[in-house]
Amino acid sequence: MPARLYKAASADRWRFIVLYLFMTFGLLIAAGLFLHEARVIISDSLLDEDAVAVLSQANRVLHDLENAETGQRGYLLTGDESYLQPYRQGVRDLDDSVLRLHRVVAGDELSEALVDAVEHVKTDKISELAQTVELVRTGHSNDALTLIRTNEGERYMDALRDDMGQLLDRWQQKRKAAARDAHERLVFGTAALAVVAVLVGCLMIYTLHIQRRAFAKVHAWSAALDREAAHDPLTGLPNRRRLLSAIDALNAQLHFAPERRIALLFLDIDGFKSVNDTLGHSAGDALLRRLADALREATRQSDVLARVGGDEFVLLAPDCGDDAQLRELSERLIRCVRVVGEREFDGRFEIGVSIGIATFPDRVQSVEKLLDVADAAMYVAKRGGRSTWSFGVLSEQHPSNVVRLKR
Repeated sequence: MPARLYKAASADRWRFIVLYLFMTFGLLIAAGLFLHEARVIISDSLLDEDAVAVLSQANRVLHDLENAETGQRGYLLTGDESYLQPYRQGVRDLDDSVLRLHRVVAGDELSEALVDAVEHVKTDKISELAQTVELVRTGHSNDALTLIRTNEGERYMDALRDDMGQLLDRWQQKRKAAARDAHERLVFGTAALAVVAVLVGCLMIYTLHIQRRAFAKVHAWSAALDREAAHDPLTGLPNRRRLLSAIDALNAQLHFAPERRIALLFLDIDGFKSVNDTLGHSAGDALLRRLADALREATRQSDVLARVGGDEFVLLAPDCGDDAQLRELSERLIRCVRVVGEREFDGRFEIGVSIGIATFPDRVQSVEKLLDVADAAMYVAKRGGRSTWSFGVLSEQHPSNVVRLKR
């Protein structure tokens, strides 16, 4: 792996670690915040339940006291002892209601003080009711009426209503505050959750961006390696490995299109050795690059032009047409090579190309034999005077000077 790619991968790795840690800590903090808010909301809900219980029990105290007072008045007015039944029941229930009221306000000092005051007034009021009832029972009705006219009982009730009103108002305010706090915390929690979701989403998008960039770098590096492995470093043309892969691919495609005609042209540059021996390898390399560019421009985009040796090129031409078109192609390649030689060396070296041509399926029965047959035909062309072309035919015996490409 190149040092630059390794450094980039290491940097991306640390970015991932920092992002994941940030996301983890952020989610933990958010979870802690939501847990705290949930506990407070639950506490507000419990406070609301307590407020409902206090309000209910306070109303119960007033109701029991009213029952006791109603029974007392009925007895005073009629002398009918059946009215003593609701009176006595109200007194008993009142004691129990006040005791329960003490329990539900436990922990709130002001409410406890108010309930103590209510209990004190309740005791005085019950004492006043009991006194009037006893006077009537003992035949002192006038004394009972005189006691009632003092409005002492009314003062007790006013004091009790005042204390009870303060108690009810306090717990109604508590209930409203708890409901308001729960609502505000719910809104805050929802907003915080939305913010966290947006932040996490942004971090995820950024993480995906980094991952895509890292994968793109690795893919580009892998593609570069594949290209280097399948291309000639000097000319940039496909190499022998890439050519053989293309031949195998064409062979596989013949199962679906067996009627396709495929041509393979084996090119050997004439006069190249003279350039190398006279001007050196750098001049020879420069000539090969110029020839590669010229040959590439003279061929179709669908053709595969490969460099398979020092001064040897192979052109794989699927769907090549008839022999006349191949002759025309060969002449065009010969002309373009000559033009390059004349332009580079002003006629100092006679640069040309000998071309051997093999075609499937008319001259060669299998695609794998195209290379060998074209190679042999190239040597025939070279012996025929160079800078010419020759069609090859498959035979059992190959010439001894044929250089075969090993697969």
